[in-house]
Amino acid sequence: MTLVVFVLVSPEASKVGRRAQSDIALRWSLSVDLRRFELTPRQVAEAESVLNYQPFIITDDVQTGVAYSWLHAHDPRVKPPLLFRRGDPTWDKAAEANERLRKLYDGFIEQIAARFPGGSLFDVGCSNGYFPVRAETLGMRGIGSDIWRGRARSIAFLNSVLGTKARFVWAPYWPQWGRVLTMRKSDVVTASAIMCHLPSPLDFLHALSRVAQRAVFIWGQFEPGDGMAIFYEPPFHGWGRMRPFPYCFNDGTRMTRPLFDFAMRELGFGEVVELVEPSGTLRLPHHHGLLAIRS
Repeated sequence: MTLVVFVLVSPEASKVGRRAQSDIALRWSLSVDLRRFELTPRQVAEAESVLNYQPFIITDDVQTGVAYSWLHAHDPRVKPPLLFRRGDPTWDKAAEANERLRKLYDGFIEQIAARFPGGSLFDVGCSNGYFPVRAETLGMRGIGSDIWRGRARSIAFLNSVLGTKARFVWAPYWPQWGRVLTMRKSDVVTASAIMCHLPSPLDFLHALSRVAQRAVFIWGQFEPGDGMAIFYEPPFHGWGRMRPFPYCFNDGTRMTRPLFDFAMRELGFGEVVELVEPSGTLRLPHHHGLLAIRS
């Protein structure tokens, strides 16, 4: 005998359900636009103190992000402006550049979340926590790590506003040791604009592969060409105390795409996919978002 159960939902309840779904979708789409959450003056002050490098909208008149310096600064390495207020001469260009960077980051994270629904994402060099917090809003478990322990405050603040549960762990990558200081594995390990600051990108990829169960995502600059090679720029001494040779190479390190693909295959990742950059995103020369998927 087949038992059929009918559940009758009132029009009012149906509307409530649709409103709830719409609210969640809107929250996801505006996850880093903090204006929707009507921050108190105290929260605004806290946001201005803990958010800086990544592209957050705090209020109608305050934004943060590094994209302006990437596109318009004479030398983006030298104390780039990261906090912008309406009325600044740089406001319009900064708002436009950071909007494009938000679209780029969101596009990458949404594609990763679609491929690994409900999985864990570990962002190495997480800065203010954009990737782990955004991953949380898309149903993943977000974890971030950075060499600066103070980044924990950024993630804690975003969690308090967005209702997310992203975690910060102090497990930085040390070039001298060639590994990430954690034994905990995650489904996807990500690193954005990090490899360019490291003396040995192959050691870095090896370290990421050791803590990635299913995939590694890298966004950064790659050298054009068909060969397998690594290119360097002279060390930049404007970032404080330098590491000893050869770990002092900290700026502009890049490899060719064939070397990246070969290295990831050697590490057990049989497929490398270039993620789509949505229209209107930040386009930097020779930068690619590559997802290496474990075989």
